[in-house]
Amino acid sequence: MNYEVIKNEIIKFKKEELDYIDNVAKISSNKILSEYEKLETYRTLNYYQNKLTEKFKCFLDEIIKLKQLTFENLDDTIIEFDIDKKFLSSVNFRHEEHKKYELEKLGIYTVGIFSENFKFKLTLRDLKYKCTGYIEIDPTVIQNNQRLIENPIYILCGYYDYSEECYGPCLGDRDDYLYAIYENIRSSVYNNDRKEVHKKEMDEFEKDKIIVHSKRYVYASEIRKIFEEELLNTQNKTINDCVEETKNRIEELSYIRSPEYKEKVLLDRINELYKTVKGEFIKKEILYNGNFIDILKETYKLPNETTVQKEKIVKNNGKNSVIVIPITQDKEYIITFQNRIKDKIIAEFPSGYIEDNENIIEAAKRELKEETGYISDDLFIVDEAYTSPGTDNSITYIVVANNCIQVDEKAVSNTELINHGLFSEKELEYLINKNIINGAMNKLAYYNLVNNVDDCNVVYTKSNQHIYKKQKKKTNPLEN
Repeated sequence: MNYEVIKNEIIKFKKEELDYIDNVAKISSNKILSEYEKLETYRTLNYYQNKLTEKFKCFLDEIIKLKQLTFENLDDTIIEFDIDKKFLSSVNFRHEEHKKYELEKLGIYTVGIFSENFKFKLTLRDLKYKCTGYIEIDPTVIQNNQRLIENPIYILCGYYDYSEECYGPCLGDRDDYLYAIYENIRSSVYNNDRKEVHKKEMDEFEKDKIIVHSKRYVYASEIRKIFEEELLNTQNKTINDCVEETKNRIEELSYIRSPEYKEKVLLDRINELYKTVKGEFIKKEILYNGNFIDILKETYKLPNETTVQKEKIVKNNGKNSVIVIPITQDKEYIITFQNRIKDKIIAEFPSGYIEDNENIIEAAKRELKEETGYISDDLFIVDEAYTSPGTDNSITYIVVANNCIQVDEKAVSNTELINHGLFSEKELEYLINKNIINGAMNKLAYYNLVNNVDDCNVVYTKSNQHIYKKQKKKTNPLEN
């Protein structure tokens, strides 16, 4: 596009816009506009402003190509045409200076001694400024002070707790220190309408206003942007439609950003991957039946029509097991030793199977006492894991036991010979680093102790017992 073509297009669009503005002013001087009419005016003005901004950018690019833009000629007029002196005469301006200000926003200037004539004038400096896409005129002005939004719309952004600023004890009810923070939905950098309202006065403040609630994952600045988009959405016939659609989008956006949604998406992806490999169980056969171990052969049909056979080990009738990390009242760890691998020292935390009539904690207490002679009433579950996925379906639970005290000699077993010792935290770390504690589930138990358990060392009331370890609150990484 060449210089003259773009220039003529700007003149054509600008004249159309000015004719439309003058027509709206005439109509609004004779009647009260409906919400739909005011929305249509707002949208049409926005259309012209966007179109003209687009043309202005093309025009500026063309001028730069032609090297007609210099520091010295910024005030040169590049477009000029006459405007009917009755332009906006139907608008009830507050005073003459107000009218002059609004006209200049449109690029219209008065000429002549008595300011009886109007001209639209565009200089190179104006062109550069107008390329930013600013809003040229307030629709309220040309609608004879008929506002697009009659009832104020505020965003409830949250609460501010002034009790944090107390230098001494805060007296009275906590609600006495809570203030709600409201921001006008059409606030801007230049017009920041922000209110701090005491919690007990919120109902009074909200009764003549429309309130949009912010959400945890959607900020006020985003809500304002969404609302402006809904004002331009032609599907909305009233301001209330715009508000309701804004609320719907806030809910949807907040959910999409929530860890619950991220978790759903992640699990859906995992399930889709798993569907491609999930087999259909056909049958099972017992290959070996021993006193402690059974060996099975399971047959599956895979999604690619392949038939596969898998050998499974069932230990102790498929019972789950427990590993106990025991801490004495002197803050030492109880570690057991028994014959596991020929000529190899293997240290372990006390462990064993969960019997049919036991829950996890009961089994942990029993195994601890049987293998070491120690007892504890302060136990908690840290983690769980499949012992050996693919060959063994049983689960091992990891339990921490505080304040272990010795009450008996360890139980005598005909099948196991077990000894135990007491080790400091540094010595326990040495056993791990030197692979003396080298069983997979025992290492998992130790890493849970390090990563998923907090040091506490808090004294129980009226007791010599301590809470040495407590379960660390696990954060959801999908919240970030």
